[in-house]
Amino acid sequence: MKSLLKLAIPTSISMVSIALSEIAVITFVNNYGSNATAAYGIVNQIASYVQIPAMSISIAISVFVAQAVGSGNISKIKEIKKIAISLNYLFGGILILILYLIPNPILVIFLDNTETINIAKSLILISFWSYIILGHTQAISATMRATGTVLWPTIFTIISILLIQVPAAYFLSHFTTLGLNGVWLAYPIAFIVNFLAQSSYHQFFWKKKSLKALLS
Repeated sequence: MKSLLKLAIPTSISMVSIALSEIAVITFVNNYGSNATAAYGIVNQIASYVQIPAMSISIAISVFVAQAVGSGNISKIKEIKKIAISLNYLFGGILILILYLIPNPILVIFLDNTETINIAKSLILISFWSYIILGHTQAISATMRATGTVLWPTIFTIISILLIQVPAAYFLSHFTTLGLNGVWLAYPIAFIVNFLAQSSYHQFFWKKKSLKALLS
């Protein structure tokens, strides 16, 4: 029970943080009218499809790394992570490239208002490239989580969402000339901060302590 709670509670807190951030962001978007709200909702739906490869890969990493730990074959972890990150860039990159090349034909499937389509296209162009970085971050996080390191990856995710993304979206949309685009720009800012934090912890702490403990 103790081990279960150690793994489950941080994950649950992370999910709650994501939900709260979405409420805050949609509040900022609502200030720009119904077209902006509609565009945000549709692009979020498209983003969920774009993230499928990264989410699937992170689940696979967790399984394979856990199996490597269980079998005592720790040396395989590096190879598993390397292959998974490569697949993230390949499959995620293909989907994002398609959206960048033909955003309008995809958006007209969901929308018929020109202004809403333009807003949605702006959101895609500004933020979607960073979902490939999010996928890389998820691969690193999944590797650490599979070995029982859950707390710090969760803390970094919460910080990037509640202390970076939401404040950045508010500041850029209210106190700069970016307006609504400031809300969209907050996504890559948060993703990059999370990536740097997770990568640094993985490189300088997890490898030296958690992985070393598994090897001993």
